[in-house]
Amino acid sequence: MDYPNRWKIFCALLVSGLFLLPAPAPAKMSAWKDGSGASFKGEPTEVLGPFVVFRISGGGGRRALLRTFTPEDCRRISAEIAALPPRAGSFAAAKGFATGELAGKVQRVENRELVPADLTGQPEPDLLLVLSGSHNSGDGWFMVSNLNPFYWRVRRIYPGLMEGLFLGARHDVGQHLNMAVQSAMPWLVADLRMQEAMPAFSHYIPKTEGTNVVLVTRQGVPLVASPAGDSASVRTFLDQASEFLWQIDPANPAGWPDRLHYLNASRSVEFAKAKAGPLLVGDPLRADVLRKYGVKRVAAQLTVAPDGSVTPVIQSGPADVPAELTTALTMALARAVVAPALDQGRPVAGSLDYLLEVPPADPVREAERVWLGSTTYPVLPVVEWLVLRPIKVSEQDFESSIVGKNADGTVILNALEVNSGKISRAAQMSAFNGDWFTAAGADSVRPKEGDHQKLDDGSTVLTWEKIRSKDGFVDMQTGIPKDYTVGYAWTEFDSPAATDAWLGLGSDDGVKLWLNGEMVHDKWIRRSSRVDDDVVPLHLKKGANRILIKIQNATIDWSFMYRLRLKP
Repeated sequence: MDYPNRWKIFCALLVSGLFLLPAPAPAKMSAWKDGSGASFKGEPTEVLGPFVVFRISGGGGRRALLRTFTPEDCRRISAEIAALPPRAGSFAAAKGFATGELAGKVQRVENRELVPADLTGQPEPDLLLVLSGSHNSGDGWFMVSNLNPFYWRVRRIYPGLMEGLFLGARHDVGQHLNMAVQSAMPWLVADLRMQEAMPAFSHYIPKTEGTNVVLVTRQGVPLVASPAGDSASVRTFLDQASEFLWQIDPANPAGWPDRLHYLNASRSVEFAKAKAGPLLVGDPLRADVLRKYGVKRVAAQLTVAPDGSVTPVIQSGPADVPAELTTALTMALARAVVAPALDQGRPVAGSLDYLLEVPPADPVREAERVWLGSTTYPVLPVVEWLVLRPIKVSEQDFESSIVGKNADGTVILNALEVNSGKISRAAQMSAFNGDWFTAAGADSVRPKEGDHQKLDDGSTVLTWEKIRSKDGFVDMQTGIPKDYTVGYAWTEFDSPAATDAWLGLGSDDGVKLWLNGEMVHDKWIRRSSRVDDDVVPLHLKKGANRILIKIQNATIDWSFMYRLRLKP
């Protein structure tokens, strides 16, 4: 079966919660009924958020909402999962069907070499991002590069949840090393000589042309998959994987009823001959909202009735919670979702100590968290751009600005994230050689196609040209000198309302971005254009909005790519 057709079939099955990527796995299949009454056979392997994940015949997967099962079936699910090896505190001791195969068979890139990976310092992950590609295929390099930002984003937002694994396809040991080193792979790299001894993964390796990326559980059950050879397929995978991560996020209220339904059923058996205190399932307070109102720390005592209803008493003093907010916080905490205390399997009254420390603001992390949960947000199409290019910049201006490397291996040129507007003019200009519109302001740039623009040197005159993006990709380099250059791209678009928005942005290389004349993003960096490399929070006004982007290029390719999501 060719990859495009396989992907179409996978997407169709995904709608019904089925995943048919065969993996050889020993399984004891038992009979179940889903929420619609349809019968199937499967082995429950784990509960993730509001879902129970089943391995089905042939090694594929199926997930279903916990609320669709009777209390009796929830207890069966709990018992069958309890018979499997629990998640290990150390990855090196993992016994999951997939994660248990990796100790001693994986490597990491260190000092431009592949060395045996030490798995003792991290917990066994619940999920694995499995990438498979070839050194001899541009699709493989494209996939590895474009999954890199997603990998780091998930690791920052959900620490310990996911690890990555690269599997080599159709290349030798030397090419395996070169691909891992040259792309600065941050994830685990399978020892190419031992891949055949990893049956939970070897079937994901394409035998002919093509690439694969699949998100699997620690038990090897596939959840989301894609051939991932171009930006469209990568975006599809990223959106489906991100949506799943948001669905299982403990902060997502949509999953709380399922978790409560399952825990109320399973805990009654787990503690049939013991006592257990109340268990917080859903926390209605959000640190980012509390921070806006000056809340630093919320301590409370929650009295929980046998039916799970909550009566809170705020214990924080005025130094942590402004006095006028105490009533509002009390009302909010009364909506907490809590599984009640148990005594010999029966619900009883109990109490729960509640504590929420509000961390300092981290705008980049908060934007990335929203981005992972915003896959269903409407996308505002922005297609036409006016571009001004090329503006030569000396090589020295680029090289003198290199200050190190990011955690994902990209070279930094005075990388700065501008959110507060407190970046100095000297820093803003260091690698860009000035802007001709500085005195008048960025919002004075309102070109029309064919307009001429004289630059600061007084002798260079360029013309604004129209370019249409292709799937959110703008190529700045067609038919013109491109090394050590700067270019501008400008567009105007209408927003249906004043609203928050987020721009997924990749650039080759450094980038500045102005929204309606205000600089909102400033990053000088050496990198390739990658899907959603940066997440830039924006606030659009109703009606016409203008974006001006400045892209610097050192050598080779020169481009940017983007997509704009609106808050519903």
